[in-house]
Amino acid sequence: MSQSPSYLHATTADDVGRWLGTVAGTPMVAVDTETTGWDPWSDRLRLVQVAPGGDHPILVLDADHVSPVALMPVLDDPSVLKVFHHGAFDVRFLAAAGIAVRRVADTMLAQQLLDGGEKTAAGVGLAGLASYRLGITLDKAVRETFAAEGPITADQLRYAADDAAVTLSIFEQQWRELVGHGLTRVAQLEFAALPVMASMQLRGVGFDRRQWAEQVGALEAELPALEATVQAALVTDVTPQTLFGPEHVNLESPEQLLEALARLGLDLPSTREALLRDHADHPAVAALLRYRQVAKITSNWGGDWAERVVHPRTQRVHADWRQIVGTGRIACSDPNLTQVPKEARYRSCFGGDGDRVVVVADYSQQELRILAAVSGDSALADVFRRGGDLHRTTAAMAFGVVEDEVTSDQRAAAKALNFGLMYGMGAAGFARSTGMSLSAAQDAMEAYFATFPKVAAWLAEAEAAGRRSGRVRTPLGRLRTLDPSGGSIVTLSRNAPIQGAGADMTKLAMAEVEQRFAKSFGDDPSRRDGLVLVVHDELVAEVPVAAAEEAAGLVRDGMTAAAGEILRDVPSAVDVRVQPRWG
Repeated sequence: MSQSPSYLHATTADDVGRWLGTVAGTPMVAVDTETTGWDPWSDRLRLVQVAPGGDHPILVLDADHVSPVALMPVLDDPSVLKVFHHGAFDVRFLAAAGIAVRRVADTMLAQQLLDGGEKTAAGVGLAGLASYRLGITLDKAVRETFAAEGPITADQLRYAADDAAVTLSIFEQQWRELVGHGLTRVAQLEFAALPVMASMQLRGVGFDRRQWAEQVGALEAELPALEATVQAALVTDVTPQTLFGPEHVNLESPEQLLEALARLGLDLPSTREALLRDHADHPAVAALLRYRQVAKITSNWGGDWAERVVHPRTQRVHADWRQIVGTGRIACSDPNLTQVPKEARYRSCFGGDGDRVVVVADYSQQELRILAAVSGDSALADVFRRGGDLHRTTAAMAFGVVEDEVTSDQRAAAKALNFGLMYGMGAAGFARSTGMSLSAAQDAMEAYFATFPKVAAWLAEAEAAGRRSGRVRTPLGRLRTLDPSGGSIVTLSRNAPIQGAGADMTKLAMAEVEQRFAKSFGDDPSRRDGLVLVVHDELVAEVPVAAAEEAAGLVRDGMTAAAGEILRDVPSAVDVRVQPRWG
C-alpha cells in the first residue's frame, strides 16, 4: 500500500448495490467500522468500510443515510473471508444492527498467535502494526471525532478508508507468516471463535443484583467481628500494650503480621496464603484466612458493585472478554466474571430467570486427559478408557494399596501429584503439599513414573524443548514463547502446551456448540439464547426452560466433537447440568 487508495462514500442503497456489483467474486475483503462510542447498546454505527483490494475503491457506507443491512450480500456470504482488526468490537455493533457476519479473520488475533504470547514493541494495535509492517502512520486521534454529531467530514472518510486498507495489507503479510510457522489450524479455530465471543458479550448474562447485595452485604456486616477474632487470637503475654489494651495489628501489613505470628511461635518467611494454609490448624492462622477470604470478597464485590455492572438498558452484565491471554486462554474484565467466588450462593445470582434456565457443562479432568493424549502413555489413557478414577488409581499405585482401600487423604495427595507434575512440582513440593516425608514423596513419584513411563518422557522432553528453543507448542500448533521472568522454565515448558491445548479445546467447543445452537435456535447473532459465560473448561448457556434438554444435548455433542480433535483416541468426559442459575 504505497499511497492512500480511492474510496466511495456511499449515502444510498443504490451506491452500495452498484459497488457490490463491481466486486462480485472477490474472495477476501477487510471490514472496519466507526461508531459514536464503545457500547453497541447505547452507541451507534457511523461508518462501515469494506476494502476489497486490487484496483477497486474502498466502500465507506454512511450509516447516517443508508442502513448497513445493504452490505449483507458480502458480510453474510461464507465464500468471502472478512478480515477485521479487533473484530469482536465491529461484529458486536453489526449484530446489534441486525447484520450477521460469516467467515471472519482478525489481524489482532493473528498477531497474538505470531507473537506466541510475547509482548512486542509493535504491540497488537492497528496503528502499531501499520507502522511496523507497512511503514504507515495512522492518526488515531480522528477516531474520537466520530462521537460528535454533524455530517461526516472528508478527514473522517479518509481515516476510515485507510484503516480498512491497512487491515487488508497487514493480513496478507500475516497469513504468509501463519502458514510458514505452522499456525494456520490454530488461527482458524481462533477466527471461528471470534463471532461466538462477540455474540456472548453482546448477549450478556442475567444477574440478580438484589440477591447479590444480600449475600455480600451479610459478609460486609460480618467483617468487623472476624477482624476482632483475628486480633484476639494474635494476643500473647508479650504483645505490646497501649493505654487501651493490646496493640492493634494492621492485618494488611505483612511486617506487622509476621511479628505477631512470631510471638505465637510461628516463624514464617511471608504471609502468602499458600504458606499460611500449611498452618491452618493454628487458631490464629485459621481466623486470619477466614478474615482474608471475606475481606477479599467484600473488597472486590461489595459496595455498589452490583449496581455498577448492570447495563441500564439490558439489565444484564456485559463483561469485556479477551480472546487470547497467556497460553491462549480466554480472560474477562469489567467485571471479571471468571473470578466470581465458586460458592453456590454467589454464582446462583447469575443466569436464568423465570422461564429461562442455564446449561452448565465442563470437561472432566481436561488437562489430565490432554496429558494422556500428548504423551501417548497407554496406561494413563486406559484409566480414562475404562472410566476409572485417575486420582484413586494413582493413589493406589503411589501408596501400594488396592483401589478399594484408598483413603480420602491418599486420593487428595494423588490429585496433588497428578496436577502438580504439570507445574514442575518436585518431591519436596509434593512432600510439603501432602505432609509426607521427603523420602516417602520421592518413592511415590518414582512409583508414578514407573506406572506411566511415557508421561515422564514427555515431561522431560517438554522441559528440554523449552530450554532449547525458548518456546513450546500445543498439538494444534499454538506457539507459546517462554519468558523466564514469568516463572521457572520447568513449569512453563510443561504447563504451557497442556494449558494451551485446553484453551484450544474450549474454543473449538464454543464454535461447535454455536453451530448446533444456530440450527436449533436460529442464526441471528443477537439472539437471546446461547453462550453467556466461559470459565476455562466450563461453558454456560442460557436457554428457555422448554428447550433445556435439547440445549443440554447440543452442548454435550459440541464439546465432545471439539475434544476429539485434541484428545484423539483418549475419551473425553463432559459433565452437563441444567440449573435455574449458574450456581
